Parts: sequence; C-alpha cells; structure tokens
Amino acid sequence: MQCQTIKMDKDCFFWAEECTFPGGQCRNVVEKCEGCNRTEEWPTGKYCASYPAPDKHWNLGMCNMATHIKLEEAGVQKALNPLKASKRMSGRR
Repeated sequence: MQCQTIKMDKDCFFWAEECTFPGGQCRNVVEKCEGCNRTEEWPTGKYCASYPAPDKHWNLGMCNMATHIKLEEAGVQKALNPLKASKRMSGRR
C-alpha cells in the first residue's frame, strides 16, 4: 500500500487502512546512519528505506542493513602440524 503520512505515495509494508507501525509514522535516521545508501531525503527529513525505526537496529552494535560500514574478516590461519609438513616436503624431493 502507499504511505499517506510522511513518505507520500511510497510503497510501505506497514500501511493498511492506516499506518500499523507503533507511533503511526516512521522515525528519522540517527547519526550512525549518515552515509548509508538506504537513507532517503523527504520533505519532512531523512528516513531509512529499509526500517521505520532505524535507531533500534543500532542498539546491538551495528545495523545489519548498513551499506557504509564494511566488515573486515580476520585472516584465520589454519594450524599446520610441523611433523606432517616435513613429511610432505620430504616426499616432494
């Protein structure tokens, strides 16, 4: 259905006969959302395209839809048994 409160005529999955989101309207993005590709500028402010309450998604540390934060995987090195490694090397000679 189309939003009729803040994001006029935008498809919204919270909209039925009226907004079913608690509070009746989406909340503005928080400071941590600045730079995310999912923020949208509307006449009434900046809002998240994915969540109606973006502040709640930062409570546990990081929003799972944030596009401006890249996770770096720690390079996990596989444990190498030195005895097996020496046997492998001796077999190649």
